[in-house]
Amino acid sequence: MTNTSLPLGQFRTNAYSQAGEDGILTEIFDHLGVDQGTFCEFGAWDGKHLSNTFAFYKKGWGGWYIEGEAARVEDLKRNADRPNVENIQAWVMRSGAGTLDNILTDSKLYRDGTLTNLDLLSIDIDSDDLAIWKSVKAFRPKVVIIEINPTIPIDVFFENPEGEFKGNSARSTYEFARSQGYGLVATTACNMIFVDLRLPDQPLPILDLTDVSLVFGTRYFFGFDGSLIIKQANDEGPHQVPDIIRVPWNGARFAQPVARTFRTTSHGKWMRRLWHFLSRIRLTLMHPIATLTGSVHRS
Repeated sequence: MTNTSLPLGQFRTNAYSQAGEDGILTEIFDHLGVDQGTFCEFGAWDGKHLSNTFAFYKKGWGGWYIEGEAARVEDLKRNADRPNVENIQAWVMRSGAGTLDNILTDSKLYRDGTLTNLDLLSIDIDSDDLAIWKSVKAFRPKVVIIEINPTIPIDVFFENPEGEFKGNSARSTYEFARSQGYGLVATTACNMIFVDLRLPDQPLPILDLTDVSLVFGTRYFFGFDGSLIIKQANDEGPHQVPDIIRVPWNGARFAQPVARTFRTTSHGKWMRRLWHFLSRIRLTLMHPIATLTGSVHRS
């Protein structure tokens, strides 16, 4: 067992995970003394693809995989086929019959007493992740790993609007976790990892959201000259102002919002007016309804 004072981010490694979560979670459960535990992962895909739990399945852990897509559930059944693992086809919802509590307590392994607790809960659905954690009352996981939208600055409170795919901010997720008696122990590019502070002799150092050892994702912001700047959070290296920008989630590409000629604060009055005029024409052509109704954000 390694020194608990070392930042857990140093242990990032991937067997099946996306951004080093396998190594961090293994280190956490090593410190907690959990050798054979129980997991639940929803948004499980095929069980292996970018999974935060499949490495533990390979070690013999039991648990639940939950996935809404029927074809992926069939893949799940092939990849995770063991009596102490249950593959469930369901969409986990923030309320109603489809809550995580209802799905798990109605599962075969719960009803026959094989699995009744959770050591690791992995939440990754790109939308109502935080709302679903808030809905969990029947279980208290030792460790929760939950996806956030890492492009949201850490001082911003933002929760995913129901039915949309915006994601949740680190700040909103962090404050809810603290209110429930969970402490932040690590982050990766898209995930926050919390441990239950009610555990006896909990050995891991608890971090504030501003701790310099934490990893957060890419930031996008405007310079005074109108350039859209891309910068890796916590990175003192150079920033980027690419002419073509790739949207991080869906791969779509778009040009800098302000043309290179006008990316300066030194233009005279007439050049500024020309740019305002040209940008208004472009906006009208691309978004005529929004322009006519005035539903355009102005800062």
